[in-house]
Amino acid sequence: MKRRWGKAIFMAGIGLWIAITWLGGSGSSAATVDDAVIKDYVAVFDVSADGTLTATEDLDVFFPTSRHGIFRFWDVRDPGDSHARLVPEDVVVSRDGQAETFDMQRESHGRYRVAKIGDPDVLVDAGVHHYQIRYRVDGVLSPGTSTPTQLYWDLVPAGWRMAISQTRLTVHLPAAARDKQCAVGVGSLTGCSVRGTDTLHVDTGPLVPNTPVTVKAGLDIPTPPRSTVPWAQPLDPWLGSSPTLLGAVVVLAGAAGVGGGVASSRAREPKPGYPLQYAPPDGLGPAQAVYVYDERVEDEGFVATLMHAAALGAIELSRDGAGWTITRTRDQAAWSSLDLVTSNTLDRLLLVDDSFHASKKDVSAGQQLQSAIASYKEDTRRWARKQGYVVSTGMGSTGGIVVALSLGAAVVLAVWNPLDVAAVALVPACFGLGGLALLRHGSGTRRTTTGRELWSRIGGFRRILATPSSEARFDFSSRKELYTAYLPWAVAFGCADAWAKKYRTEMGVEPPAPVYFGGYAGDHSGAFVGSMVADFQSTVSSAISSYEATQSSSSSGGGFSGGGGGGGGGGGSW
Repeated sequence: MKRRWGKAIFMAGIGLWIAITWLGGSGSSAATVDDAVIKDYVAVFDVSADGTLTATEDLDVFFPTSRHGIFRFWDVRDPGDSHARLVPEDVVVSRDGQAETFDMQRESHGRYRVAKIGDPDVLVDAGVHHYQIRYRVDGVLSPGTSTPTQLYWDLVPAGWRMAISQTRLTVHLPAAARDKQCAVGVGSLTGCSVRGTDTLHVDTGPLVPNTPVTVKAGLDIPTPPRSTVPWAQPLDPWLGSSPTLLGAVVVLAGAAGVGGGVASSRAREPKPGYPLQYAPPDGLGPAQAVYVYDERVEDEGFVATLMHAAALGAIELSRDGAGWTITRTRDQAAWSSLDLVTSNTLDRLLLVDDSFHASKKDVSAGQQLQSAIASYKEDTRRWARKQGYVVSTGMGSTGGIVVALSLGAAVVLAVWNPLDVAAVALVPACFGLGGLALLRHGSGTRRTTTGRELWSRIGGFRRILATPSSEARFDFSSRKELYTAYLPWAVAFGCADAWAKKYRTEMGVEPPAPVYFGGYAGDHSGAFVGSMVADFQSTVSSAISSYEATQSSSSSGGGFSGGGGGGGGGGGSW
């Protein structure tokens, strides 16, 4: 269920971003103007029968103050055909008769191609400078309205922010023009006149900023084929403008999904059968059994480990108003019966003295407990590997990290869209979704044949502890003492309440309190099981929290009042 909710939240987030971006991008902002002026705008357009346009634009630009240069941008959208893309190619720029530096960029996720003309480290003097811009655009001829083919083109695009004093525009056509028209401004058929047949001449007077000059000419020639894409231009930010590239992305995404699925399948292990087992496997402690059973090493297992040692007589646990005390016994037989993890855990706690006391506000005890729990967890994992019960599989412990990074990368690529093809996010997204199983605990290891056999036996024992009496009885009448002996295992498996209920059902009385939990002996209410474990674990957790609080406060900075320290940040001008 959690996995399905994770998928739903992730996909909903992506969908919400797309909707917000789409709606937010549909608005318009007021056009800005530039105080530079184009004194003379001379452009020649050569259109061939195959639909290729070659343009040369000569601009005399007046700079009132020093500037780095100018920029020219092209809108690749064709308003008459949403599936066509009019992309400028072979752009060449000169200034005052010399080749000029420029940088071609993509803006608005690929809708605009921008030539940023000039050197950011060089200022051009104020005055008039001559710029020449040459470029090629394929597919400019489209099906006509009254003729087979037409040229419908902005000879002066609408986005020039500079005022233009005059224009001289020439268009060389592959055939004589019919029904030719020109217009100045948007939605207007006035302001200019067009002369000529196969060579058109258009002159205008002054133009205010952001004023287009458009020509439309019908041609009696077959319409040449145009390069198009199956989707409309507004989808370019997500799909790009190349079907080949999108196809490659889809193939890669599919392969990534398969790869993630394969990695997940290697991490999954079918559960074995759990035949009833009336005793835990020999030589194991609760922590080891739980790790082989579900590959978890939890803090509850640490408490169960101490309870197990007390049940065997290796230590005594006593509770007073201030906390808990763990005391080593002199029972060598009990100590020799301990499993390796339990023995190592006790040795760390009782390293200095034969007793260890922990209270909720005890910082030093908290530090020692924190270290002991960390070592206990690592000892458990190391034991399972050393004994050959589990081995690393697939990507090992890094699998979950890779999946998390993949899902994060998918979100970044979809939102930031640095490649102007948000569909690229599908590649890491498909791997992450296919590999979701790698996020679960234990996905980096796999049980061996020996480990699976032990897993089956441990599962059978847990089944006895957790299964209601109506399904699996336990003869407490002849083994009454085993209730308290197996209680640490029930705590470790998370089924202590079920184990107590099983005793209560079969014996008709409340379960006995374990003598090794001093301070609760004699309590026959049945509530002691949860109470004693919760109280002991609370003491452990609080002691650790007290220690961690001292570490947090000691690293928070200097002793000046009114705020913290640090280098901070700063900036400058460009």
